[in-house]
Amino acid sequence: MSVATESTLRQLERQAGAMTAAAIPEAVRRQARLCILDTVGCVLAGTRTEEAQLAMACEPASGDEDATVLGTPHRRAPRAAMRINGYLGDVLELNDLIGGHASIGNVAAALALGESLGSSGARVLEAVVRGIEVTSRVYDAVYPTLRRYTEAGLVPVGIPSTIGASAAAAHLLALNEEQTLHAMAIAGSLAGWCPAEVIFGKGGTVKPMLFGAQPADVGVTAAQYARAGMTGPADLLDSKIGYFATASTGGRFDARPWEGRWALAQPRRKLHACCGYLHAAADALGKLRQRVGAAVESAHIEVRVPPYVADVVSKDRLPDSPNDARFHLQYCLAQIACGADVILPEHSIALTDQLQRPGIVAAMSRVAVVQDSALSHYHHCRVEVIDAAGQSTVQALSAPRGSPQEPLADEDVVQKFHALAGPVLGSERAGRFADHALRLEGVDDMRAWIALLRT
Repeated sequence: MSVATESTLRQLERQAGAMTAAAIPEAVRRQARLCILDTVGCVLAGTRTEEAQLAMACEPASGDEDATVLGTPHRRAPRAAMRINGYLGDVLELNDLIGGHASIGNVAAALALGESLGSSGARVLEAVVRGIEVTSRVYDAVYPTLRRYTEAGLVPVGIPSTIGASAAAAHLLALNEEQTLHAMAIAGSLAGWCPAEVIFGKGGTVKPMLFGAQPADVGVTAAQYARAGMTGPADLLDSKIGYFATASTGGRFDARPWEGRWALAQPRRKLHACCGYLHAAADALGKLRQRVGAAVESAHIEVRVPPYVADVVSKDRLPDSPNDARFHLQYCLAQIACGADVILPEHSIALTDQLQRPGIVAAMSRVAVVQDSALSHYHHCRVEVIDAAGQSTVQALSAPRGSPQEPLADEDVVQKFHALAGPVLGSERAGRFADHALRLEGVDDMRAWIALLRT
C-alpha cells in the first residue's frame, strides 16, 4: 500500500514515531517545555475555583495513589489525577490553543502517567511533543472547512486531543508501532464528541471535562487496551463515515512530511481567561479604548465576527455561571469597555460581584454582534464604537495577542506562570519548579519534580 492510500492514523503513527529527541529541533522542544509550564500554571490557578471542589469530590482515594493532584496535598490513581488536573487546567479557559486545545489533555496525561512510571523528563517531553503534534494534525484536517455548530453540533477538539493523548501515552508505555496505531484508533473510537451545547450553551460545569480531562483519561486507557492486544478502527478518520466527513465539509489530512511545519513552532497561547473566540474582539476593543479613551464606556459598540463564532458566543442574556461568563462575548467586551486590559480569572470566579459593578450590565446592553460572512477565522473581527455625538471609530483585527502573528515572548509565558502559580505555591517554590521545567531534559525522575507541586 502506498503512503497516499494508507490511513491517516497509520501515517500519524509513523510521523509520531520519528519524533525523537534527536529529530525535534531545539526551538520546538523549548515551546514544548513552555507548554508544560503554562499548562501547569493553568491547573494551579484552577484550584482556586469552586469547581475544583466538585472535581476532587468525584474522584475519591482508591488505595493506588501514585500521581499528584497539582497544587494540592492530594494524590490519586493516575487516571483519576489526570482527570482532575485536566479539569482544573481548562476550567478558567487560560490553557493554550495549539491544535485546538492540545496541551491540556496531553500534558495532563503525560505528567500523571510519567510520574506514576518514574519516567525521565526527556521521555515525558518527547511524549508531549508527539501528543501535541498528532492532535494538531488531526485538528488542522477539519478546522478550515468545519461545519457550523448549528448544523453538526460538534466541537472538533475532543477527538483530536484524545488521539494525541494516546500517542503520548503509547510512547511512555513503550508500545510498538502496531500497538501505537491501534491505541490511536481505540482512542478515537472511545472519545467524547464534545457537543456544542455543553461548550457554548448552558453547559453547567461539566464542560472542562471535554477538552482536557476526558481526552487524557481516554487516551491513556486506549494505550493500555492496545498494549493488552485490543485493536481499533484504523480508518476512523478518513472513511466516508469517519471523523473528517462528520466534522467538516472538506476534511483532508495533509500528508506532507512533518519536518519544517511543527505546530509547536507557531504556538497559540492565551492572555485572556475566556474562550479563544473572544480574544480578537477583546483586543480590538482594547485598542479602540486606547484611541478614544473613556468615551468607549458610554458608546455603542458594534462587533463583527465570523458567523460560526456569533452562533455560539453571542448571548442575549446575562451570564448565569462563572463557566458561562467565559464564553459570553458581550460580558467580556463589557469588562474591556469598563477598563480591563485582560480578562482575568476574577472576572468569572467572582461573577456575582462583577455583575454588581457600575457600568458592566449597561455596557453589555450597548454591544451589538453582527455575523459577517467575509470573516472566516475566529482571529478575525471588526469593532466599531459610535460615541454620543455620532462619531465612529473602527478597529479591524486579524491576530490577537498570543496568536502566531502576535506571539507571546518566552518571558511572557514564564511571567504568566508566576502570576498563576505564585498564589498557590508561593513565589520561591514556583520559581524552582519553573527553572526545572525550562531544563526538563535534566530531570531524571518526574516524581521529584512533580513533588514541588504538592502543597
